[in-house]
Amino acid sequence: MPLEDKATRLRIMREIAKYDMDTSLLNVSVINSVVYMSGRVSPMRTPTAPRDLRKVFDSLEETFRTMRDIHDVVIEVAYDTS
Repeated sequence: MPLEDKATRLRIMREIAKYDMDTSLLNVSVINSVVYMSGRVSPMRTPTAPRDLRKVFDSLEETFRTMRDIHDVVIEVAYDTS
């Protein structure tokens, strides 16, 4: 993994951490400037937690696509609402 991909992964993780979600089962990797996200996410049990995780990941995808050094985003995430 090139150093650029490691730095990009850290930027991606910082963006995801801005939302109140349980991402302990989320895998994020960056390979050749392509972001891959897979696993399962669920909202935290707080009043500020997002209700619609699909909308959150749609907005995250738009944010990632505008970042430099990112060519594509692949999201294969299961949204847990319970």
